[in-house]
Amino acid sequence: MSDVTKYFYKGGLNCAETTLKCLIEDGVVDLPAECVKMMTGFGGGMQRGSICGAVTGAVAAIGSKYGRTELGEDRKPSADAVRTFLKQFEAEFGTIYCKELQKTYFKDHDRKSPEMYRACTIFVEKAVEWAKKIIEEN
Repeated sequence: MSDVTKYFYKGGLNCAETTLKCLIEDGVVDLPAECVKMMTGFGGGMQRGSICGAVTGAVAAIGSKYGRTELGEDRKPSADAVRTFLKQFEAEFGTIYCKELQKTYFKDHDRKSPEMYRACTIFVEKAVEWAKKIIEEN
């Protein structure tokens, strides 16, 4: 598994970029590296504390495996895989929302602090791990 801290904590990529980049590098999804660009705006819960960027990056990767491109294709495989991932993330961390994760996991620390990055690294590592498992199951 890729070293998340190489990109996220020390490398300067955000949580969403790092999640997708690690899944691409690990060969879990067959996407060009340029796809990581699409995730730039999703870091920090789309810059608003909304859905955690690690969650967004993982859902994008899951979609690349189970998603659809044509009218009439079944969306159930993607929906089921995403629901499985979201259940795991919520069960472990209590929420999928960046602001709520911040309040719980680094409420006494400033945004962009080393403590925040250490806490968020855990979310990214788990998102990569669980997405990888879901994608490689089928």
